[in-house]
Amino acid sequence: MAPKRISTTELRKQNRNRVFRIIYEADAPMTKQEISQKLQMSLPTVTQNLKELLEEQVLTYAGTEESTGGRKARLIALNKNTYFSVGIELSPKHIRFIAINLKAEELAFECVECPFRNTLEYRKTYAEKLELFLDHFGLSRKRLLGVGITLPGVINEQEGMVEIAPVLQLRQMKLSLLTEVIPYPTFVQNDASAGGVAEWWNYDGPAAMAYVFLGKGVGGALMLDGKPFVGIHQRSAEFGHMCIETNGKKCHCGRNGCFEAYCSISCIGDDLGISLADFFQRLEEKDPWIEQIWDGYIDHLAIAIHNIHIILDCEIVIGGSLTPYLSKYMPLLRSRLREKTFFPDEERYLHLGRCSDKANCIGVALHFIDAFLKQI
Repeated sequence: MAPKRISTTELRKQNRNRVFRIIYEADAPMTKQEISQKLQMSLPTVTQNLKELLEEQVLTYAGTEESTGGRKARLIALNKNTYFSVGIELSPKHIRFIAINLKAEELAFECVECPFRNTLEYRKTYAEKLELFLDHFGLSRKRLLGVGITLPGVINEQEGMVEIAPVLQLRQMKLSLLTEVIPYPTFVQNDASAGGVAEWWNYDGPAAMAYVFLGKGVGGALMLDGKPFVGIHQRSAEFGHMCIETNGKKCHCGRNGCFEAYCSISCIGDDLGISLADFFQRLEEKDPWIEQIWDGYIDHLAIAIHNIHIILDCEIVIGGSLTPYLSKYMPLLRSRLREKTFFPDEERYLHLGRCSDKANCIGVALHFIDAFLKQI
């Protein structure tokens, strides 16, 4: 069968995207001659596409190349702050807002204390606070690509429902209730899936990566070639409800022995009546009671990480608000992992997340950045 011919319109679109992407991915500004050579594209075609992209202000001139005797060539770079997107994370006690530019760099961040409630008043609250956030940081709505909302629950996009969110005590909630209060393009995503997108982006996109989110809830994402693998019923990588102790502790989901019941950050914070910072301060001071709790936490975390790796055999990234504290204890975690496996590579596949507790916000905002990069 003869290959399908590409229309002139599609070819122009592809050329435009190639010109944009080579500058987007470049480490330094480029001349149009360099772009032409690297893309093996005619200089007139490059010039026309650059003209359009410069007029749209997604590219900008960045000085001139050093002279070699003739006329200095103008350098062209990404205008990374031309457009931005916003991520909103809804959690049991807080609402987080983040704005990121076209390179997924943080432009603004705010965390507001506001307990979750399944009410119109609550939804109006985060919509109003979004507007205040944009105003406070001088973010132009004309440059806003869209607003992503993320929360800890099973999201069924096809049915337009939050099927269940145990830590928020939600079941069968319409996604439209979350988005109808926001007058911009919107997108709703599970928090761990969003975090997985952010960490995949920051780790330069391994072919396969499992993301384990440790927060008030425990969740996860399986990233395959840059996209979350959601499974047949949008429940893939719900690591938090993997049983790691038969007839173990009661979980928010109503079952016993879940990973979340043993490795939620509440286990070493709220449940003890102390903050995470207090817990790790007392751990540093070698408080025997705290050391015993931490030893059990690390052991259960190692069991879960080992189970995930032995099934998926891929890179694993741990993210969430625990990551700033966990760095010092990675040797202990790796040691526990080596005790549980006969594979020789336990030192290499496990990584700490780079986005800390902002990963979920960043990841859901990246939905609009990714869409923009594909269509430009």
